[in-house]
Amino acid sequence: MSKRGVGFGFIALAVITFCIRYLSAAIFVSETEIETLGGMQGVVQDSLKFVNTPLTEISFILGVIGLVYLFWSEIEQSRQRKA
Repeated sequence: MSKRGVGFGFIALAVITFCIRYLSAAIFVSETEIETLGGMQGVVQDSLKFVNTPLTEISFILGVIGLVYLFWSEIEQSRQRKA
């Protein structure tokens, strides 16, 4: 697999882990009864606190790794064109 493909793969994993954070918060909120729409925002914010840190850090790291692979691929390709 090329470095470009690996980079896109890591970026896709970063997006998936970022979305899982909101999906898990939505599952948590769906189990509670909410009477008003204003109350829902507070419950969602509270549920995001439980899954916020680890998934955000993991998705950020995966995104950075993906960008490094993409830049590495572009640099190698530009060097091959010059040679």
